[in-house]
Amino acid sequence: MRISADCIPCLMKRVLFQSRLDGRSDDYASTEAALKELARCISPEKSSAEVAAAVHAAAYSRLTTDDPYRKLKVEADRIADSLTGRAQEYVNSSGDRIKAAFEVSVAGNIMDFGSSGEVIDDPSEFEPVFGELLEQGLGVYDENVINPLILGAKNIVYMFDNCGESQLDRILIRELRSRGKHVTGIVRGRSILNDVTAEDAVRSGLDTDLDSMVTTGKFYIGMDWKDIPEETRNAVAASDVIIAKGMANYEAVSDETVPIPIIHAFRVKCGPVSDSCGIPVGTNAVFAVLNGRRMEE
Repeated sequence: MRISADCIPCLMKRVLFQSRLDGRSDDYASTEAALKELARCISPEKSSAEVAAAVHAAAYSRLTTDDPYRKLKVEADRIADSLTGRAQEYVNSSGDRIKAAFEVSVAGNIMDFGSSGEVIDDPSEFEPVFGELLEQGLGVYDENVINPLILGAKNIVYMFDNCGESQLDRILIRELRSRGKHVTGIVRGRSILNDVTAEDAVRSGLDTDLDSMVTTGKFYIGMDWKDIPEETRNAVAASDVIIAKGMANYEAVSDETVPIPIIHAFRVKCGPVSDSCGIPVGTNAVFAVLNGRRMEE
């Protein structure tokens, strides 16, 4: 997804948010570094993910920690984990367990701390709205595409997004594995925002629900599809379907031509993503793309 003017204030809002998280960093220095990098690298020809990764790298270089979101990630995992029993009951009582598991997973995508749009800024805000998010269901769910892709797959790659919601992703992953699917998880190569790293996956127990786990190999918003570690590239090539969780993974791949079906699962939280995917802001959506084009029912 190409960067738009609306991405700029959202990006800088998050830079300022994260620069104040540990209470020790120089928020001016971090924001100044981010602004200078933004001015240097911004271009309408670049993706929002590419620009955001460069800007956040500059901001992080002036922080006193390499993981400003660490405490928020731990707390988000704790709160989401406390809701997994309720989430599993929701799936167990559904007539379509796959759809229900996606509903649970996407409900957690509102944990996008510090950004603009339809998000929450603190993990404590999630539990009170969890039931409401489940009641909203999926505004977009291409059932006649999604279900055959899932049922016909043997190897599935699962691209994680944020901590917290990743605990709810485990419900979906368990459902997939109960149907004999081999699931490989892709986590971030380095700490960036509140996204799941290998360290986070092990700390939270997420790794125990996976058959294998690989990383994006670098500090990047989503995954840089032009620079993928060999192990990860092999896992993707061997997959029958990719589940890409969250807007960042959508932004990073939406302009790429990938010859493997990609199931996107996220809440549309901002105008630029809405304009790109054609789905209204505030919609919980699950849809599939192949070779850069949405698969039709």
